[in-house]
Amino acid sequence: MILDHVTLRNFGLFRGEQTFDLTPAPGPRNAQPKPIVLFGGTNGTGKTTLLDAIQLALYGPRARCSKRVSMSYEEFLKQSIHQGASREEGAAVSLAFRFASSGEEHLYEVCRSWSAPGGKVREDLRVFQDGLPDRWHSEHWGQLVEEFFPLEVSQLFFFDAEKIRSLAEDETSSQVLGTAVKSLLGLDIAERLIGDASALESKLAKGLETVQPREDRSTLEGEIEQVKARLATLRTDRGEVENRRLRLKDELRQAEADFAAAGGRHWEAKGDREQRLKEVENSIKEHEARLATFAGSELPLCLVHDWLSAVARQDERERKAAEVGAIGHLLEERDEGLLALLREVKVPAETARRVKGYLEQDRKARAELADEVVPRLGLNASARTLLHHLLGQRLDELQREAGEQVEELAQLVREQANLKRIATITPDEEDVGKFLKRLREKDERLAALNEESKRLDLVINEGAAELKGREARLQALAEREAKEGFAQDDRRRMARIAGKTKVVMQEFLQRATERKIDRLSELITASFRFLLRKQTMVERIHIEPSTFAITLFNDAGQPLPKQRLSEGEKQLFAISVLWGLARASAHPLPAIIDTPMARLDAAHRQHLIERYFPHASHQVIILSTDTEVDRHYSKALQPHVARAYHLCYDEAARATHGEEGYFWRPSPDDSPVRTRA
Repeated sequence: MILDHVTLRNFGLFRGEQTFDLTPAPGPRNAQPKPIVLFGGTNGTGKTTLLDAIQLALYGPRARCSKRVSMSYEEFLKQSIHQGASREEGAAVSLAFRFASSGEEHLYEVCRSWSAPGGKVREDLRVFQDGLPDRWHSEHWGQLVEEFFPLEVSQLFFFDAEKIRSLAEDETSSQVLGTAVKSLLGLDIAERLIGDASALESKLAKGLETVQPREDRSTLEGEIEQVKARLATLRTDRGEVENRRLRLKDELRQAEADFAAAGGRHWEAKGDREQRLKEVENSIKEHEARLATFAGSELPLCLVHDWLSAVARQDERERKAAEVGAIGHLLEERDEGLLALLREVKVPAETARRVKGYLEQDRKARAELADEVVPRLGLNASARTLLHHLLGQRLDELQREAGEQVEELAQLVREQANLKRIATITPDEEDVGKFLKRLREKDERLAALNEESKRLDLVINEGAAELKGREARLQALAEREAKEGFAQDDRRRMARIAGKTKVVMQEFLQRATERKIDRLSELITASFRFLLRKQTMVERIHIEPSTFAITLFNDAGQPLPKQRLSEGEKQLFAISVLWGLARASAHPLPAIIDTPMARLDAAHRQHLIERYFPHASHQVIILSTDTEVDRHYSKALQPHVARAYHLCYDEAARATHGEEGYFWRPSPDDSPVRTRA
């Protein structure tokens, strides 16, 4: 796992948005890589805030942040918003890291933001994988983070060197060390397997003790026989009813034939025919009334259609003759003007003469027409319009509509005659009464037998379903009795296997713990002796496998009380324990060390600089003051530093911002911090 970068926005002392690159750098050719990222800042400039931001991004409400103390999570988030930012603007922290699983590496980024409008905190968590938002990771991050970086283990890799001295105290070191060892060395899996085996063994034991009540086989078999006998009786009754029903159907068909032969069908339709006769007679009256209306309209003029056409022609001649008399003088004026125009344009004389002759002939013909026509009609415009309407449309419409009415009336008269004829041959009620009575009796008896058949069919179906259910229960009872015998045997066998598994895993856990603890003890001893100035002070460190209690032995083989260690030596011891755990772990994790050398003397500081920091992990982030990693130590540490940052506090802005380089000068390989106010 490699931390890629961390981003803070309006978090704690950091105003605006600032991103710090945390990646280690490869060393020069054939040289060691550079695992260290060095942060420098005086007290109160935000070094611990960086450590809190990383933990908060990963663990949210479970994060063990330094400034939370006893505050609620919601109150801590509100207090963490920079005082220069509004509660509505809020704050955010995000951490990007690379993690490889199944031979494939992915880039994850956890972004946690919050605001407090109206005093109520609204938090949002989004997780990205390879730059793309991942909804499933976001919704289940609380469980997934334990796979990447378990919370209990993180406290041993993200630590304040001042507070981690608690590992040197007997009453706290055993529990912390036990949790770390089990998680880092994979022993917690064996413990979970033991617990699961115990739970399975207990569950199987309860299953063996539980006696399932069984249904009595003889009672069920007796009930089945009773249902079969009842079904046999019902089927016999149903057969008898069916025979009677078939005989009655034959009798009903004969009664229907006798009724039809006596004219019964005609008699049954008598009422409908009488009703239809009334409707036909009413329709005849309506059609006769419509024809009378047609006779009182323009319809009779259809008889003198030719005379009306002659009137129209005479009217047209009279109209044209009247027009000639009215416009004769106008035509003379027009012709004189036209001839004058021809003379003006100097038309040839022959052309002018022929035009003049045509015009005179036209006027003469018009005058003769007016003389020939004798006015007899003298129709006005209204009479002329009515005459043309009658000839062009109205008379044809009236003739067509009258024809339709006559045809419909003829059909109604024929239907009336047929209905009256049928009425004369319909038998009287007395003639068909006895046949009708017998027909109705047969029909009623058949209906009753049909209902009885349906009732018996329903009862038989219910009985058959009941029989099928009881037979299925009997079959299931037989199968369950057989299966329960096998199941009990399986439970006993599985319970024995679970018990043996628990015993074997307990023995495996004990042996594995002893072997791994021996290896861990050697690594912690080597680390402590490597860092300690007094090489002969501690010869061996022993960890008790059952309790994880740590005992120091001197060169004489005698236990060395931890109280005899100085404060600086206790801090080195705690660091040695963490270093040994990191070296023993199969999954190396990055280390973040806050306040690394506050209680150490010069010799021990030199040992940390030279021996621990460059080798503590594949990625080491150091948060230091200028009195811990001073000018001398920073120069000694420089070959292992991938990048360095200086946290500067602006008193006027009451905010911290990061600059590239350490307190004195930037490293040539440093990458600048990206800030956005």
